[in-house]
Amino acid sequence: MNDPRRGFHLERENLMKILALIFVLVLSLVNLSHAEQTFDLEKIILEASRSNDTVGNMNKDVSVITSQDIANAPGKSLPELLGTKAGVYGIQYGNIKNSQVDLGSFGETSLSNTLVLVDGRRTNQIDLSGQDWAQIDLNSVDRIEIIKGSGSVLYGDNADGGVINIVTKKGHKDQRPSITLFNEIGNYQTQKHSFDLSGGTHVLDYRMDYAREQTTGYRAQSDYWADDFNTRLGFDPTDAFGIDFSQGYHLDSYQLPGALFLSNIEQFGRTGVRPSLNNDHGWTSDSHFDVTPHLKFNFGTSDGEFSLFTSERKRDNKFFTGSTVYETMYETNSYEFQPKAVLSTPLSESLGNKLTLGYDVFYAKNKRRSGYLGPAEDLVFVSKATEGAYILDELTINEKWLLNTGFRQTWASYVFDQKEQIAGKSWIKSRTPGYEDGLGYKYNARSKVYVNYAHSYRLPAVDEFYQNLYDFGFGPQGGLNPDLTFQTGNEYHWGVKDNTLKNIRFSMDFYVAQYKNEIYLDPQTFFNTNYNGRTRHYGQEADLAVDLFNGKVEPFVNVTFEQASFVKGQYSGNEIPFVPNQMANAGVIWRPLKGLSTKLSVNEVGKSFAISDQTNTHPKLKSYTTADWNARYVFKNIEVWVGLNNIFNKKYYTYGVYSTFANDTGYYPAPGRNVSGGVKLKF
Repeated sequence: MNDPRRGFHLERENLMKILALIFVLVLSLVNLSHAEQTFDLEKIILEASRSNDTVGNMNKDVSVITSQDIANAPGKSLPELLGTKAGVYGIQYGNIKNSQVDLGSFGETSLSNTLVLVDGRRTNQIDLSGQDWAQIDLNSVDRIEIIKGSGSVLYGDNADGGVINIVTKKGHKDQRPSITLFNEIGNYQTQKHSFDLSGGTHVLDYRMDYAREQTTGYRAQSDYWADDFNTRLGFDPTDAFGIDFSQGYHLDSYQLPGALFLSNIEQFGRTGVRPSLNNDHGWTSDSHFDVTPHLKFNFGTSDGEFSLFTSERKRDNKFFTGSTVYETMYETNSYEFQPKAVLSTPLSESLGNKLTLGYDVFYAKNKRRSGYLGPAEDLVFVSKATEGAYILDELTINEKWLLNTGFRQTWASYVFDQKEQIAGKSWIKSRTPGYEDGLGYKYNARSKVYVNYAHSYRLPAVDEFYQNLYDFGFGPQGGLNPDLTFQTGNEYHWGVKDNTLKNIRFSMDFYVAQYKNEIYLDPQTFFNTNYNGRTRHYGQEADLAVDLFNGKVEPFVNVTFEQASFVKGQYSGNEIPFVPNQMANAGVIWRPLKGLSTKLSVNEVGKSFAISDQTNTHPKLKSYTTADWNARYVFKNIEVWVGLNNIFNKKYYTYGVYSTFANDTGYYPAPGRNVSGGVKLKF
């Protein structure tokens, strides 16, 4: 069998040549431009670091999508925006309820291996539904922090591939009240309206926003509408003590068009729906309330901060499928309690030390009802509780050498109480450690090289441990999966981030990771299990951005090569499904006049096997390249923009899944050329 790494190494060699040419071109342009604007991303304090680290002081591959980046990508959904960054595979298929973001080349299991936070609050579900990207209104987002590589030490479960922390906007102290109105329209009867109020006094900052979105979608039966209401409040009566509040409510209703086989596309067209799926629809209600008191203190020569994040969340989701109405209903209540202390102590004039200690408590209980309406319904009560104690120590030598070491111990317990069809109660308990070590060297104030090792883990989701498949054509079956265990991994990252020339930002990261007992859904048995061998993930990414002619022109390019494969077991030598072999995003931002900017970008995604094709016996999903353009103009308190996506009307598929029932691959056609535009008024 051919070595799958051979193509990977050839692509890597081509990448080196391309980047070398780009770098030479950039250097020549810089000598002509004399740009004065500098990138200051290295100074951004990352909330996701949990220890008040800046980008420049972390021994990891870190990137930030700023508010300016968001403004330069109007009309994009959050997963699509994330997909423009190096090392991130983000797509939307159907409407926003069907989205996926992958860090670390996990493919179809990325929903369980990528941790997504909103202001530090966990959004991953305890089941396999993953993150609900529909709940995050992009207009309320200030920035997005992306930390690639294991986050098991700081965050525990679900962070094998990395952590995405979405930081929402908040008010500013000593700011008079301001109101912003936003309106967007586009193809497929898309409309979005939002309103926000923000401001602050000497000790108080506040922000409230409301958004309504609706669309009929590119395909038939893709209707979607949602309401979002969020508030953030910060109260700091003294320099030492403060307390933050946040609240959010999301309500949506949606239809799902499902996958199309090629025969369906010939019969119904790319926008059609299979007749058996023409009743798939659902709704979601989700609310949360968070409180975080924090206290700064001094202890001798040490400075410290103590915080106590507390969160309560309630989520209801109901889904109907099929002409005879199969119903699935979830009612989930979850709670988080996270005391944390950060202590910074200078050990000498040249030696600094920062110690972060924390204890995370998470508890969720879930009531799920499923089956055909009537007496055949099934009822299960599920709960998952985890506790994790962690410590992270960071040492700085002469402000050049950066050393870190961390450890976490996690305890987990599950309870499954099935009331109908297959009555019974089961318990599962588990514990597992995570640890990491890193070393970095800052060869100048804005540039560094680094290496990081981590031992990661992922706990099974509740519906991986326990499955109830009553009346799905199988009759009553399912129950506890006692042989399932948590997956573990050993991950290595090394790279460079260079900003020696102030108007050039360049980074390159390499990683290799090997996982044991990786959890997946067996397409033959429809039960979740551990791979009986090991999996290996390779990756290489490079990112380059330049500021030319005093900020008037900003070319950018990033390239990612990935290879994820089975190295032992029944699929040894095969590729892991739904991991593109390469991705790239390139373009230029042009600011010809004050307040006016325009952006042209090209996005490329390589080939991959469809979901559930572990045998690699069916045709790969084809690679595709699309181009987008937008223009934005800001004048005083008015902002207008227009965007044209998929300029050349490329016909492609963002997602595909192999069906053992039909012995065929189902595809999700992506939208053709589409236009959107909007206006924002601030008072």
